[in-house]
Amino acid sequence: MPVPPGCRLALDADGRASVSAWWTPVSRPYEDALPLVHRALTAGVRARVETAAAVSTDLAGMDSTTVTLIAAQHGPVTGITVHPDGITEGGDMAYARALTTSGLRRVSFPLRAEHLPFTPAADRLPATDEPAPSAVVWAMLSAQLHTAMLDGSVCHLTGDGGDNLFLAPPAHLADLARRGRLLKVAADAQAWAHLRKISPWPVLKFALRGEAARLARPWLARPPWVTTTAAAGAVNAAAGNDADAVLVADVRGAARLASADVQLADALGIELHNPYFDGALLDAVVSVPSWRRFSVRRYKPMLVDSIGDLLPEEHRQRDTKGVFAADFHHGVRANLSRVLALADARLAGMGLIDPAPLRAAVHGVALGADTIWPSLLTVMSAEMWLEAVETAPATSWGPAKEVVA
Repeated sequence: MPVPPGCRLALDADGRASVSAWWTPVSRPYEDALPLVHRALTAGVRARVETAAAVSTDLAGMDSTTVTLIAAQHGPVTGITVHPDGITEGGDMAYARALTTSGLRRVSFPLRAEHLPFTPAADRLPATDEPAPSAVVWAMLSAQLHTAMLDGSVCHLTGDGGDNLFLAPPAHLADLARRGRLLKVAADAQAWAHLRKISPWPVLKFALRGEAARLARPWLARPPWVTTTAAAGAVNAAAGNDADAVLVADVRGAARLASADVQLADALGIELHNPYFDGALLDAVVSVPSWRRFSVRRYKPMLVDSIGDLLPEEHRQRDTKGVFAADFHHGVRANLSRVLALADARLAGMGLIDPAPLRAAVHGVALGADTIWPSLLTVMSAEMWLEAVETAPATSWGPAKEVVA
């Protein structure tokens, strides 16, 4: 089992292991946590910019825009905005153009057919320590990183992790239900259900049962192609039963996966950094009562309230982000034979998945059917990772070369 969040593993001389806590969340009023969020994020970005010769960033949604603005205060930065080929107005492009700050150079990156998810990339997918979230979009990510390097960048900052921290799902409802605040539970559940265009009854059921993890990740129910319930049970157990534990587990899991993306970028020769995964930032956010982190009426209120002085008004009022679900549908359709082959390969051979329902789901996605993307992309990323590990060039070892002074 992994070491629990906020703990350290110690091994003594006899090989005995012990686990002890070195960090636990503290409680702070919302207003007291805001300057800590500001300090942690600005310091994290500044530290990376000041130690890099040239920096690039994603420049798209509120999270990456905030990172870009902070970075531009400490050195020149190239902001790269991804957009569908031929569509240069509206969406992220409009917000990128509206951003004016010294030290920022804007670059657009058009997504073409060769960048679609599941499309083989010019660069072989590198073998990483564990499956990388970006494996299925390696054609796009590798091309974007090459664009950054051609511009001189040696360090690329992303907004990954911002959604995990600041776009809270209704896990707080379980906390409120335990405190007996049932009117607040009913009101927030109804508002969430209306926003998501779903029935409020499943939300209320999980809240009254205290199942915070299911409120945060309704897709954790075992998909039909998984042959064991062990994985889903382990994730639910690790997440805990309160919103703070869910947030810590969610950020920790996403940060661990992001380390594989860092390895992908390193294989190309560029450093990839995700400032939103910094521990000091998580400490500040998780200290606030869970119901203060949640809102269906404001977009990422804690980020805006803490960093908003850096953002132009139109960015502070933004309540949307780019959605690329259509690109995944197109990518599956364009690479259907390859995706179907992935669905019936190594994982199926190990008996971990049943390929028949997985292939049926892939056919449905190719036809445009709605799907729970996290469940599907997780198994595809794992399959692509196994393929990359098996086909990676063998490491050769030899004697160390003598260094001549």
